[in-house]
Amino acid sequence: MAISKVSGIAWANVAKYGGVSKANIANLGGQSAPSSGGGPAFSSTLYQFEDQTRNTSTSHTSHWVPRLTHSDWASGTSAVNGNEWFDDDKDVTGWNCDEDGTGSGGTGPNGGVVIPGGTHSTSTATDMYLYTEVSGGGRRDCFVVRMPGFNFSTLMGDTSRNLDLKFWVHAYGSSMGDLFVYADTNSSSNDATATEIGTYTSFSGFTSNSSLWQQKTISLNNYRTVNSNHYIYFISQGATSFRGDMAIDGIQIVES
Repeated sequence: MAISKVSGIAWANVAKYGGVSKANIANLGGQSAPSSGGGPAFSSTLYQFEDQTRNTSTSHTSHWVPRLTHSDWASGTSAVNGNEWFDDDKDVTGWNCDEDGTGSGGTGPNGGVVIPGGTHSTSTATDMYLYTEVSGGGRRDCFVVRMPGFNFSTLMGDTSRNLDLKFWVHAYGSSMGDLFVYADTNSSSNDATATEIGTYTSFSGFTSNSSLWQQKTISLNNYRTVNSNHYIYFISQGATSFRGDMAIDGIQIVES
């Protein structure tokens, strides 16, 4: 499994991610192992998708099924409370997981994001990412994926510090749709109950498949002291042709 891609895990629970010993734990976010007492409670959690099963179908109805280190994610209707996210009669579907481009020409990245810098990788270490497959009926869909829940009030080492959601996006294509980010205490939700925390309705700087990934940052400071799990949702819709495959990767929650 790609243990180096998940950080911020409690030291007591790290064994379930492959039995890595404290002596070899430094590759988890670059942190050294604690000598005693547990170490930092929550400094950074980074999700990439190298241990996931590729979904190479160009059908908008076939999407990524989370597994292994992402088994507590949800993609598609399992993340939605009801039949739709927005009240606009679009069908809900999930994000796909792929590498080295998408099935459509003139859109999508060449490979997963290399952090830092935003260059592309086509190696097996960092090449996977999530994307919206908008070919065919996909342009009439609403794409939904949910992260696992975090209780930041108990996970943060110091709730007076800043807390941010950071992620990388690739939006090359002449028919790109919109991206919305929501937060909610519910593990299945819709726009009527979730809180919108980020909106991206235009993208610039993407001129080819090899254009650099761009990192976005959203403050989560409003959720630092709320004693409840919070779930982050990524929602995309509005692409107008097959050249609208949007991708996200390197999704991270950072305490600083």
